[in-house]
Amino acid sequence: MRQAPTQDLNVSPASHACNCGGQGAVERPEVGRRVAAHHELDMPEVPFPSARVLAVVGADRIRQLVRQHHGLLRASSIGHLFAADDLEFTALVERIADYVVEVCGGPVTFTQLNGPTCMRTRHFPFTIDENSREVWLEKLMQALEVTDFPKELRKEYWQWMESFSIRMINRRTTKEQPLRLPYDPLD
Repeated sequence: MRQAPTQDLNVSPASHACNCGGQGAVERPEVGRRVAAHHELDMPEVPFPSARVLAVVGADRIRQLVRQHHGLLRASSIGHLFAADDLEFTALVERIADYVVEVCGGPVTFTQLNGPTCMRTRHFPFTIDENSREVWLEKLMQALEVTDFPKELRKEYWQWMESFSIRMINRRTTKEQPLRLPYDPLD
């Protein structure tokens, strides 16, 4: 069983430069919040999912989606970004699942175990360019299909991930703004 680090979750966060809109605060962020647009590169507003996602889908199914998505990523052209060791990879995916469940209104497991989210800062050590982002989103769309994620919630979930993924780009390959990929179901 994982143990949470001993830290005061009511301490105001120090100013940080990851442009997370305060989501990195150690206090539990508001479910369904929005992060304002930012202009380092055209970073769109990030509409985090509402509590409805967790209520309808449930934590186990959200975890299943995260596991499927990252399994597809590991086997993709950006698989090198993930741990080669199976145990390390599994631990990473479970941390990501904790984060996604928390964002959707579940327990604050991620924050308690890992501190402030600051996902942009957490991704700085990895080279994430526009192409990597597009592969990441392509595999997310496949995972939504494979796990039969509820169709009525796919657009809401996609809008969060699509806009959020722009903020993860940390190595630009072009001066053009990242391609926006709105949710467009095949059916």
